[in-house]
Amino acid sequence: MCPYLEEPPDSASKPLDPLVLHVHDLPQLYQRPSATTLLQTLDLLCCETPSFSKINHARQVKVAEQGVPGYLTSVVSSTLHWIDDDEAKESIWSAASARLSERSGRNAMPSMTRSFMINDSLSISLHEPSLTGDSLGLKTWTSSLLLSQRLGQCRRYIPQDCARVLELGAGTGLVGISAACLWNKHVLLTDLPEIVPNLQRNLEHNRSVITDNHGSVEARALDWADETDTPGDEQEKFMVILAADPIYSPDHPRMLVNTVRRWICPNPKARFIVELPLRDRYDQERQNLRETLRHEDFELVAEGTDTGFDDWHGRDGHPVEVECWWSVWKPDR
Repeated sequence: MCPYLEEPPDSASKPLDPLVLHVHDLPQLYQRPSATTLLQTLDLLCCETPSFSKINHARQVKVAEQGVPGYLTSVVSSTLHWIDDDEAKESIWSAASARLSERSGRNAMPSMTRSFMINDSLSISLHEPSLTGDSLGLKTWTSSLLLSQRLGQCRRYIPQDCARVLELGAGTGLVGISAACLWNKHVLLTDLPEIVPNLQRNLEHNRSVITDNHGSVEARALDWADETDTPGDEQEKFMVILAADPIYSPDHPRMLVNTVRRWICPNPKARFIVELPLRDRYDQERQNLRETLRHEDFELVAEGTDTGFDDWHGRDGHPVEVECWWSVWKPDR
């Protein structure tokens, strides 16, 4: 076995900087490494689960990326003729293919399940399928985490007698689940029909966490473009509506505000809380959202900015910093 693949000794002292290997330090195919050695090597090349944290809890041994795609391609294209076990060969090819996919961008990455720390006592685990087409709701976005972490402070803005909360564009469910747990409320999480199955999966996966925190949740489809989907009566409207990163086209500000207007209680104590990233290409859409809310007689109660880190990395290998704008609005009528 390659000595670099052995686990480093445990130490209670300060963690050491990781040992960085070159691809040439790895077992080479001309050496006819065993199936076990190849699988251990491919495990070493596994990309860490993308994180919103700038802190990198790195493994003790890392491999410089230069040359890794070529190494993986050589494994995938090799017949591995010196390995007799066909099942082991399939495992090696599958692992090498997965490592290549992980290096082909978030859209090519396989499905994943990862945990998000909302506060010191609340962690939420979410499944994210592989991204296909424009199904952006299958990914957890930085603004969702930042809004979830801000909900504790937002409690001051919501009426004490609020029993039900609506989330629009819930995606993977992070904000709605967090609200149910932190506010001890019933939350209806909504999104497009193609997003709802994974959303429901995440609600079930976190059901015990939600129950332990005296909250409850449900999910259903709600298309902002369908103006016929309205509450049956005033009792079905909500005192609090949440939305994170809801704008991806020039049509979205108007569609979002119209949906909020249909579903929010006509009560000055009601609140609409939204957070979205300050992306340069969406400056006009953000301005349109402000203007449309004011035109529809919503009054700004509070606003500010949060800073987080996206799970796409920059050229320096570090998470990309993202600034987000949050705001709280109330209806004047």
